[in-house]
Amino acid sequence: MKKNWRNETHEAWVEDIINNGYDTVGVIKFDNGRYIKPKQALALYKAYWHKVDRTLFGCAADKGYGVQRWCFSELGADDRNLHLHFVAKSPFDTDAFCAVLNGLWSDFHVRTAHSSYNWITPIQHRSKAAAYTAKSTKQFKCDKIGLGNCFQPSPDLTHDTFDAAAQARRITNRLTDEQFEQAFFQLKRQIAETDKRLTHRQSRA
Repeated sequence: MKKNWRNETHEAWVEDIINNGYDTVGVIKFDNGRYIKPKQALALYKAYWHKVDRTLFGCAADKGYGVQRWCFSELGADDRNLHLHFVAKSPFDTDAFCAVLNGLWSDFHVRTAHSSYNWITPIQHRSKAAAYTAKSTKQFKCDKIGLGNCFQPSPDLTHDTFDAAAQARRITNRLTDEQFEQAFFQLKRQIAETDKRLTHRQSRA
C-alpha cells in the first residue's frame, strides 16, 4: 500500500506538469551539494528565485507576478548531494529564459555552481522530463526546500502588457554579455546532449 501511494503521488505530479504548459526543465546545483546545510540551501534558493522574479518582472513582482514553477529538492544517488529540480513556464523566448536562469544562478553566490554544472533547457520530451523532475515525490516526504521555492501566480495575471525593453534592461543590468554568452553556450551543449541521450534510448528500445 505504501509503495502504491508513493507511485500515485508521483503520477499525479507528472500529470500536472505534462498538462499545464511547462516548457522549461532545470537542475540548479551548488559547488558541492554534500557540504551545504539544508537551512543555507533553502535560503539561497529562495533568494535566487526572488532575484529571478524581480529581474524579470520588476516592481510587478510585489503585485503577485513571478515565474510559474514547481520545485523539488533531491539528495542524489548517494543521498548526500543536495540540489534542486524544477519545471517552469518561460515569460519570453524559452532559450533566452533558460540562459538567463543559468546565468543568474551561476553568478549568484560563492556556493552556487558554474553554468556548466547546472542543467536548464527547454523541455524536449514532456513525459520523461516530468517523471524525472518529480521523481523525488516517490519518497513521500515533506520537501521544505522544494515547497519553499514553488510559485503559482493568480490565473488572472497576464504578461501581455509587460514592457519588453524594460525587462531586457533589468536583465542586462544583472548579467554581463560574457555571462549570458557562457550560459547560452551551455544551453546549446545541453540541448545537444539531451537529444543524443533520447536518440540512444530510442535506438535501444
